[in-house]
Amino acid sequence: MNLTLGDSEITLLPGRALFLPRSATLVVADIHLGKSATFRTRGLPVPEGSTAADLARLTDLVQKSGAESIVIAGDLVHAADGLREAVREEFDTWLREIGIKVTLTEGNHDSRAHMERCKFALEVVPECERDGLIITHDPADLPADAPGIAGHLHPGIKIKETGRSSIRMGGYFLNQSRHLVLPAFSEFTGLQILKMTETDRFFAEVGGRVREIPAAMF
Repeated sequence: MNLTLGDSEITLLPGRALFLPRSATLVVADIHLGKSATFRTRGLPVPEGSTAADLARLTDLVQKSGAESIVIAGDLVHAADGLREAVREEFDTWLREIGIKVTLTEGNHDSRAHMERCKFALEVVPECERDGLIITHDPADLPADAPGIAGHLHPGIKIKETGRSSIRMGGYFLNQSRHLVLPAFSEFTGLQILKMTETDRFFAEVGGRVREIPAAMF
């Protein structure tokens, strides 16, 4: 689905990512590498394989979009105790194989995990600019008077069904037509249910396509 943000065209992609055509940049947020390993370290019996699955999905999006660079809008990793050797090696291998520039706008989980000790071959910055848009992790850090892209919130809504029942849906949150908040890329994450205003918009993947969810439904 194509949108205009500021003076820039963007494409919301199925798979929890967006594409900036002018710079051929793929943007994702909140990958949370090593989260399942963190949970297992803390005694919770969650299955392995989430890191490999997320990186495979990211590779597929790069190949399908023709992206020439990637920006990760924060929280590449989850926690220090999840950055086991196997996770670090898996990500190092992926970086070498993907073969394009990867930039991370450092998120709160990244800084707490002391990710710099891993010496990953990627650029780490507080924010960056692509196609005239500021990209950073926390939407609260975006300039109020300029368009931008962020992550952090894991945005979600409740869709009304019948009676008292509803379903939860994650997606892309466009705040007052200015700031776009990406869904968490990792499938192993929760949702923050948002309170929408009349000027907000929400988009979600439905039937393999990204579609706008009518305000009357939430």
